[in-house]
Amino acid sequence: MEAVPVDRMAEKVSTPFYCYSAAAIRGRIGLCQSAFEAIGATIHYAVKANSNLAVLGLMAEAGLGADIVSEGELVRALQAGIEPRTIIFSGVGKRRAELLAALDAGIFQFNLESLPELEQLADLCRTRGCTANVSIRVNPEVDAATHRHITTGVKGSKFGIPIEQMASALNLIAASDGLQLHGLAVHIGSQIVEPEPYRRACRRLRRWVFDMRAQGHAINHLDLGGGFGIDYGDGRCLDYRAVAAVMEQELGDLAVQIAVEPGRSLVAEAGLLVSEVVYRKEVEPVPFLILDAGMNDLLRPALYQATHQLVTLKEPDGVPEICHVVGPVCESSDTFLRQVSLPQIAAGERVALLHAGAYGAVMASGYNSRDIIPEVMVSGDHYTLVRRAVSYRDLMAYELPE
Repeated sequence: MEAVPVDRMAEKVSTPFYCYSAAAIRGRIGLCQSAFEAIGATIHYAVKANSNLAVLGLMAEAGLGADIVSEGELVRALQAGIEPRTIIFSGVGKRRAELLAALDAGIFQFNLESLPELEQLADLCRTRGCTANVSIRVNPEVDAATHRHITTGVKGSKFGIPIEQMASALNLIAASDGLQLHGLAVHIGSQIVEPEPYRRACRRLRRWVFDMRAQGHAINHLDLGGGFGIDYGDGRCLDYRAVAAVMEQELGDLAVQIAVEPGRSLVAEAGLLVSEVVYRKEVEPVPFLILDAGMNDLLRPALYQATHQLVTLKEPDGVPEICHVVGPVCESSDTFLRQVSLPQIAAGERVALLHAGAYGAVMASGYNSRDIIPEVMVSGDHYTLVRRAVSYRDLMAYELPE
């Protein structure tokens, strides 16, 4: 990882642990900025992908804004140095206290996801005597052909306001002294590897912009979300320039400010989950490699049937074998790889699961009363512990036995 041997880190930081490359994150930020500068788009990092303060600090250093979905993410973004005027608050269940915290912080924009939420924010602004910039997150009914658990723009989704309720939303905003209409927002899903779904969403947005302007509504801002897919080993990914080109082709003449919200694509490839083989279980028809990392550490394979490539931390030797790679958690779904060809790996050897920088540590839990594992950031020839392990004893300290 950069100039630091991962095995050397593992001698000091007990496995399992997450390891991130600062240079890789900066490199992805640079590619993203270069692509979207061409259309004048602002970039707001989706904090939910990886909310470690060290990662957020790299986003702030590069001048990125943030896309948040909770008060906790708001506080993290602010503490990391991200400017409030660059923060967009998304999410379907913003509580009253969260809305108040965001109003107090002076964030850039609220993406409204339901009529009750709109009414709640209008009431708070009236009570406070303040104003808030808002965009209506519209459900564009575009199927991005991704996993059902990360599809967000189809009819019946919990996300966004149905187009049938648009008139009601606009009327409520117009009747409020505290809500200032910015524009529209969409998000069609995650891990999208083709630009065509974005084209369909942009074309629907284009039609809505014309319709709304004809009704006298000023639409000056379009938030197009993120979801840009990365290559998890199957050779399929989405280039930032391809997405920017689609946005320019479909929306370039509308005189609107465009915002995008990449998350996974900025951090996933920069991260490893480092683990050790606890046991080899020799059974028929294929053996099991049992790691000390489990589904509580990396949930994506169990939740999304996702695949993360595995590499050994020493030069492979011997004839490859077919095996299963599993974790120690007491669940059959605690499986990382099935029927995979790997070099023969002995108990005690260390491995790394690749592309684990997004939706890894942020989704970790203490299930089975296991520790929440540490995170390390590498920069050049040195590394820093950026989150210590949260042990089961730490978690027990919060419990109040009778």
